[in-house]
Amino acid sequence: MNLDLKKSPEQANKDSWMIVFADLLALLLTFFVLMFSMSSVQVSKWKAVVESLSENLNPERAQIQEEDWQNVEAAQIPIKEALNLSYLNRIFSDKLQYDPILRRSTVTELDDRLAIALPADLIFEKGASKFSPGAYKSLQELAVALESIPNKITVVGHTDLEPTSGRRYPTNWELSLVRAISVAQMIEAAGYSQNIETFGNGPSRFSALDQNILLSDRYLLARRVDIFIHQDTKAPLQAIAGDKK
Repeated sequence: MNLDLKKSPEQANKDSWMIVFADLLALLLTFFVLMFSMSSVQVSKWKAVVESLSENLNPERAQIQEEDWQNVEAAQIPIKEALNLSYLNRIFSDKLQYDPILRRSTVTELDDRLAIALPADLIFEKGASKFSPGAYKSLQELAVALESIPNKITVVGHTDLEPTSGRRYPTNWELSLVRAISVAQMIEAAGYSQNIETFGNGPSRFSALDQNILLSDRYLLARRVDIFIHQDTKAPLQAIAGDKK
């Protein structure tokens, strides 16, 4: 028997559905393979991708400004709690008592700050803002002790009524301010991280000294640099100098 292997066009058209069916099966197989691969995705990572796409493709999403990031970074910086003034009073009173240069300094606890009064005639050369050789090491040790406290510090310079001589410091105001700056710079050089506000009061607080003591003693008290340790870590609205007399 001879078989005719050639198919007529009508017969070929009838068998073409098998090609379409094979393509459909291939697509279904691909679909199920994709579904299986997606089932192994970690849910947490998938949600993160979806949320990221949603935020970036949403034109109405909240915009974070640069200053907001700065505020976030600042909020992450830990703020140390200020130390108790009575505790600091004991610490610095004992420290200054045994120092051969600064033992004439006085430490007084006020309502909202601790005042350390440094005699200017002991720590500075006469009529100048340069530290005397003997006082430099003592001031360095005091600056190291101040470096470790988180409290806010201000420095205020004072002078007596005697006019200054020389062109460098025309008046007592300039001299008292530059001396205060010198002390503040030494504290900052020791590692104190906050800004130190400095003030020069000149002889403006001389009249507030006790009038019952000798004039020569009042002149000694007037020539000083006050270091104020405040009861908090914030900068005061204004420095109230001269309360330590």
